[in-house]
Amino acid sequence: MSGKTISYEELIPGYEFPPAVYELSASFVSKYLKAVDSVGDGFVPPLAITACAIAAMTRSIPLPSGTIAIHASQELEFFKLVPIGDTIECHIGVAQKIARGKMSMLILELEVFDKGKEKVQSGRATIALPT
Repeated sequence: MSGKTISYEELIPGYEFPPAVYELSASFVSKYLKAVDSVGDGFVPPLAITACAIAAMTRSIPLPSGTIAIHASQELEFFKLVPIGDTIECHIGVAQKIARGKMSMLILELEVFDKGKEKVQSGRATIALPT
């Protein structure tokens, strides 16, 4: 990821965040499985991959100190399993931006590809942000 940030005000439908590449290491998967109290099977849990993609997006938006983005919902389609240790590339764009009082919501479209450029998952996620 390039490390470039954009202000919330600059986000418009159609905006594409810089692609993010992640190595899904055994250490990462182990920590994820422990956090969700689950057991592994040699593959990366699909929602761990989604978490990587959304984390990349939230690092691109400067938020006031102590503020967090809230992952409100998701609608995902999974196409294939990803073995632990593989690398993925995450692409996220803004589908819709909604303001509701002191909260704003971003509806994001995401696509994730494996190292062979095959689609691993796609879908939409809604992120709530304080404004």
